[in-house]
Amino acid sequence: MQLGNLHPLFVHLPIGILIMAFLMELFYWKKPEPKDNGTIKLTLGIGALSSVLSIVTGWLLGDNGGYDEQLLDQHRWIAVAFSIGALLLFFLKKSTNNTTQKLYIPVFVLVLILLTLTGHYGGSLTHGEDFLMAKKYEDPVIENVEDAVVYTEIVQPILQQKCVSCHNSGKAKGGLLLTSKTEIMNGGDSGALLDTMQNEDRSLLMHRIHLPEEEEEHMPPKGKMQLTSEEILLLEWWLENNYCFDCLVKDLHHEGRLTTALEALEKDTSSEALLAEKVDAVPQDFIAQLAQQNISAQLVSEDMPLLAINFLKRKDLTAEDFELLESYDENIVQINLGYTNIDDISIKWLKPFKNLINLQLQNTTVTNSGLKEIKRFELLESLNLYGTAIDDKGLAELTKLENLKKLYVWQTPITKEGLLAFKESNMNLLIQGQIADSVFAASTLGPPTIIAEHEVFHDSIQVVLEQFFDGAKIFYRLDSQNNDTVPKEYTEPFYLHETGTLRTFATLDGWEPSLENTKDFLKSGVAVSQISLKSRPHPKYISKGGQTLTDLTRGTTNFVDGNWLGFEAKHMTATVEFEEPSTISQIAVGSLSMPDNWIFSPIGYTVWGSEDGNSYSKLTSVQLPLDSPSITLVRQIYNIDIPPTKLKKLRLEVKSPLKNPDWHQVPGGDSFIFLDELVFN
Repeated sequence: MQLGNLHPLFVHLPIGILIMAFLMELFYWKKPEPKDNGTIKLTLGIGALSSVLSIVTGWLLGDNGGYDEQLLDQHRWIAVAFSIGALLLFFLKKSTNNTTQKLYIPVFVLVLILLTLTGHYGGSLTHGEDFLMAKKYEDPVIENVEDAVVYTEIVQPILQQKCVSCHNSGKAKGGLLLTSKTEIMNGGDSGALLDTMQNEDRSLLMHRIHLPEEEEEHMPPKGKMQLTSEEILLLEWWLENNYCFDCLVKDLHHEGRLTTALEALEKDTSSEALLAEKVDAVPQDFIAQLAQQNISAQLVSEDMPLLAINFLKRKDLTAEDFELLESYDENIVQINLGYTNIDDISIKWLKPFKNLINLQLQNTTVTNSGLKEIKRFELLESLNLYGTAIDDKGLAELTKLENLKKLYVWQTPITKEGLLAFKESNMNLLIQGQIADSVFAASTLGPPTIIAEHEVFHDSIQVVLEQFFDGAKIFYRLDSQNNDTVPKEYTEPFYLHETGTLRTFATLDGWEPSLENTKDFLKSGVAVSQISLKSRPHPKYISKGGQTLTDLTRGTTNFVDGNWLGFEAKHMTATVEFEEPSTISQIAVGSLSMPDNWIFSPIGYTVWGSEDGNSYSKLTSVQLPLDSPSITLVRQIYNIDIPPTKLKKLRLEVKSPLKNPDWHQVPGGDSFIFLDELVFN
């Protein structure tokens, strides 16, 4: 081991020790005699000794080379002066001579000044001359990696983080500087850095990087932060493409692991992504607590601890409902108050939710006066005012929302002239309203909305279809046993009388047809008198017990909404008794698949029937494959056909995978099945 390498160990000792001695002098300044019991003198002695050790090791370290000679000389000789001063302080403190004692404090101040200068020049050697005033280097933000400049946005940040500390203007180890293109191309004492070495198939840079970490020439040196495998891969890719300094990523071939490494450099700069970095995770217990209060809360993304709140068209909202949310008010970025009782007074309850990005107020009684409360939400990007009493004057309240990108004002008193004037001062705003679509050039024709009180019904269910583009036509059809395959034009609400999948889309002259929107409807043709479960659901997902499966209410995509039964690492067996013996030919089972939450589709069903309510016979058994690798949330219905049989009771086993599949991020963990409804016909 070289003694010079001990310099970082000794260099900080005199700094702390002498500053402590000076603070003790200030403390004892007006104290009565004796001012101290020799503590300060001992401290000064240790400080002087450590300064000498720092000088000796530092001098040896400087002889290794790689430093700016002028800076090194300044640092050395000021350090020598500082060390002499530290020794002088110790002897002045020991002296009892009045004259020398008068010199003590002025010399102490001078030593501290020399200490400051020594530290400054030492920092300049290791970090560069402008390290105090230099602007902190910040990695470039890459939103689309294909458009990134390979050197400036990918290679240079790697060098800056892992190499520049030893290869800068103050400390050019091996005569190599890595702070600019010219310096990199010039190389160092060992020659060109980027060209392929003789008898080697790689450059000097990659040769040094791939040396064992214990080797003296390994880069970065042992003890420094090392390059990751992805960073090495990116550097090799750049060198293989003739170390182009101006090329874009899309100009150079990349695939496989390299593409993955490049894509990992992209940064989501959306408001939601930036907020997600600042807030804490939201516990599932909080979401479950809200569900019990009839408030739907869902994460906006599996990667972000941000919440979307839906008040589910409630007409009984109070201030207490909003107080429930305040524990995680910073996490809430979306609130849907559509069709609720919110008004110009109660809209003030939104005040704590300063991070709102999306707010829906459609079909509420909010007026221009209420919009004054909206302008406080500086991050707001989307505002839905459909069906409200907002008029042209109300738009003036929105001019301060600089981040507003989408505004929905269908069926409001706002005039064409008012919208056009507002648009002129908000050119980047997408407004969807009741004027010519060419004015605002909306990008797509949205699919119609399907509105129905329930998805499961006994006799019939009324369905309303909504489409907010003026002039758009809505078409629908019901896929059922009657094979209704011809779309009908929607003109007014209609009733469904049978099980099927409702499919609807919209058309508008000059536009492509919208995407299709679908919803499954189930007619329950057989009434259930009671249902019992063989085993209890998980305590967190017990809802109303077995009655949950026959309450004609489907669960939402929020699995803690109180309408799902969850079973962990077990199958579900339910025994159903009908109000009267009935001929059963089909059973529909509602389930959920959400792999990221360890929830998977059932892998099979077995049905037994009893005509007398005592003895059972097996009617059918169905085996299904495991879910394929996916992170997609799927809410589904599976129909089980059985031979038409008159039954008093029926027993159904729903089979769980029990364990997470091999492709899951936690393979072998206890998995769940979630069920919401059983329908018999």
